[in-house]
Amino acid sequence: RMDPRPVYEIALDQKTTAMPLLDVAAIRQRLLEYGWVKDARVSRRFPDTLVIDIVEREPAALWQDEDRLTLIDAEGVVLDRVPVSQMPDLPLLIGKGANTHAIELDRLLSAAPALKPQLLSATWVGERRWDLIFQSGETVALPEGDQAASSALTRFANMDKSAGLLGRGILRFDLRIPGKMTVRLPREPGEPIVPEPASES
Repeated sequence: RMDPRPVYEIALDQKTTAMPLLDVAAIRQRLLEYGWVKDARVSRRFPDTLVIDIVEREPAALWQDEDRLTLIDAEGVVLDRVPVSQMPDLPLLIGKGANTHAIELDRLLSAAPALKPQLLSATWVGERRWDLIFQSGETVALPEGDQAASSALTRFANMDKSAGLLGRGILRFDLRIPGKMTVRLPREPGEPIVPEPASES
């Protein structure tokens, strides 16, 4: 998937073209600086060929940090910028530092496998916890901490399986208080609009 031009540029940007004198370790190190490159093997094939094998990272999600949109792999490594007009069909992680918590999010969702394919986006709130937004439009607010979040999401997944919580038009499920779930229902016609609480910092 990566643009091959940087590979050729690095291969050709050498002090000498004499095959025995090429620093294959330095070429490999430069290649590893590109986000797409998970691993690279560089070897000589005498008399006159440089062989480069690239192992690419697999895109796992999109990360939106303010107005910057990038592809990331499952470990949160930034691969490349993505134009909004060319967004692939991948989950969207939103917020400062969300990419560095991609592994924890994947582990969290693996504990609730029925919910994982329904995830539309996940917002890293206040750099400490997740809001999960599902394709049916609902938001599930999780508590801080991996163990608390995993326990809350597993409990929610079990309730969704037995009672069909998602897809019923409820706006938000707040699971931040241990053992308790608060829901926000749609506004009735004529009901006054209540201002949203201040965002977490």
